[in-house]
Amino acid sequence: MSAATAMEECDYYGDSVSTLGERIGVARDRAGLTEGELAARLAVQRRTIDAWEGDGAEPRANMLTMLAGVLGVSPAWLLSGAGDGVSAPEDAEAILDDRALRLQLAAELREAVAVQAALQKRIARIADALAAID
Repeated sequence: MSAATAMEECDYYGDSVSTLGERIGVARDRAGLTEGELAARLAVQRRTIDAWEGDGAEPRANMLTMLAGVLGVSPAWLLSGAGDGVSAPEDAEAILDDRALRLQLAAELREAVAVQAALQKRIARIADALAAID
């Protein structure tokens, strides 16, 4: 499968891959704006932009529409990654490979934690049984 085909099949900026804040940050970068410049255009504080991009807050509906207009993307794209937005970066295949590895490692870690919890219960049962024998 070619990189282009893989990118078409993978919704690079979709909800399962990126957040609203990440999409705001990417669109702002692609528009060539700093957080301060975007804040000035929207008449909000720079820390508001920082909070949106850090997923610490979300813009209200009317501000989301203004934000999309300034950034040249659709409100739907900001919210979900669907619709008119920015294209995936050229090195997206490598980034996706890193994300896939990260997801795989996270799943393996969750499994190891579950095994550890089961072993701790088993150890506790054995210790209780030994204590009961004495």
